[in-house]
Amino acid sequence: MNAIVNELKELGKSVKVLYVEDNKGLRESILGLLTKFFPHLDYAENGETGYEHYRKHTPEIILTDIKMPGMSGFDLAKAIKKENNDVRIIFLSAFDEKEYLHHAINIGVFRYLSKPTKVPLLITTLHQAVLSIHHEHNKRIFERQLNDIFNYQNNLIMMLNEGKPVLVNRQFLDFFGVKNLDEFMQQYEGLDRLLLEHQGFLYPTSESGWFEKALENPGKLFHTKVLNQHKQARHLIMKLRTIPEKEGFSILSFDDITDLNLMMIFDGDAAKKDQKLHDCSAVMKLMNVIKENASEVKLHNFYRGLTIINSAVLIKMDTKNVVLKTAHSQLKAIKLAKNITITSELFPYSVLCKAANAIDFDQQTVTFSDMQFVKESADQRGKIRLEPDEERHTVTLFRNEIKFFGKTRIVDISICSVKLEIDALPAGLGTGESARIVIVFETDTQPINLSISGTVYRIDSFAKTFHIVFLFELIPPNSDKLLKYIANRQMELIREFKAI
Repeated sequence: MNAIVNELKELGKSVKVLYVEDNKGLRESILGLLTKFFPHLDYAENGETGYEHYRKHTPEIILTDIKMPGMSGFDLAKAIKKENNDVRIIFLSAFDEKEYLHHAINIGVFRYLSKPTKVPLLITTLHQAVLSIHHEHNKRIFERQLNDIFNYQNNLIMMLNEGKPVLVNRQFLDFFGVKNLDEFMQQYEGLDRLLLEHQGFLYPTSESGWFEKALENPGKLFHTKVLNQHKQARHLIMKLRTIPEKEGFSILSFDDITDLNLMMIFDGDAAKKDQKLHDCSAVMKLMNVIKENASEVKLHNFYRGLTIINSAVLIKMDTKNVVLKTAHSQLKAIKLAKNITITSELFPYSVLCKAANAIDFDQQTVTFSDMQFVKESADQRGKIRLEPDEERHTVTLFRNEIKFFGKTRIVDISICSVKLEIDALPAGLGTGESARIVIVFETDTQPINLSISGTVYRIDSFAKTFHIVFLFELIPPNSDKLLKYIANRQMELIREFKAI
């Protein structure tokens, strides 16, 4: 009973109640109980006054006596039910005759309680009435949301039951040039034939169906290619939503982004693809699709090689700026980082931001602009690459077993590569050439000594230095030593980042 009382007090805060009773003593006694649960409480001394109060305040629950001078409780209930059938009416009557009970059932009252009513029974009845009101309220919100989705969005919308179309909106019918769903089914026989094959897009294959894949990933955004009524290929973003409390039902929405000309990025002409990759407006338009679908993106940063990844929600944007809300740790990493990478299931490639315009730690937001797609980015690293402690490592480069005496340090290292910074380029060392690297890592126990033979993968020239990336393959015990060092170094960097 305590749980019911507490829940009734909480839910009753928003419910309006009217109590109609001509017996003053009984009325004051029941009102004393009702005031504990319902701040919005009204009362009346007879049926006529009760009806006037109902018309003025529109309560959701009415407790009323049946036998009253003038308008009876039955007449009051009939008049109110005629105007609003959703009102919960509870009869409190000293008459426990079957005729009265049947009459109350025919009117459609919520409960019929005999006087004198026991307090626990009355509380339980009120609790049930309030729960039913809240359930009905939530149901109407749900139905209004569906109505808004179907009638007030520009997207193509289809409702399905066990994968079979049962309802579509006007935009859907106009897109395919049909009058109703039956005509669509006769002409197209569902969506399987409509989702065309395209690299990186969702379409049915011999191994799996498109609907099954979408159902396994509710809320995920998929690229699809569909022919409209004019047989033109359109680029649509598809999203499937399951409907709460409606098992087997789902909603498909399609957002037409053909005007962004993004299909070429997936498998188009290389020159046009490269031009589109640098189109910031295309990124912004896709960001808007993400915002409209309330989807998340991922932010990727690196602290001395340590990967920092958190989800972010797009909360605001204009023609130039995007405002994302993310975790405090990610904001801290962004403040320290030079580049920020944004990924999304919707993006054909990662999005690179060279700097953040503003970081607000109180609101947990970051503002970006000047974004572009990049074919390769740091978030696609296959191996962990960490910066070693500069004060606790030495490295020596040998070319044809001749020691290089220039200044050398490790920029970062992984289990299969190392990037060195040197102040001069050794003679004859170019891409594809081999060299030997001797590394000593100082640790709290004993030094880790490695002698690695590697091949030059890339050389980057800067104003006063060169960066050389060497690739190598290690076997035990060297591979075990390096793995142990990287694992320990990762823990050091985690502690270091948390302390900032």
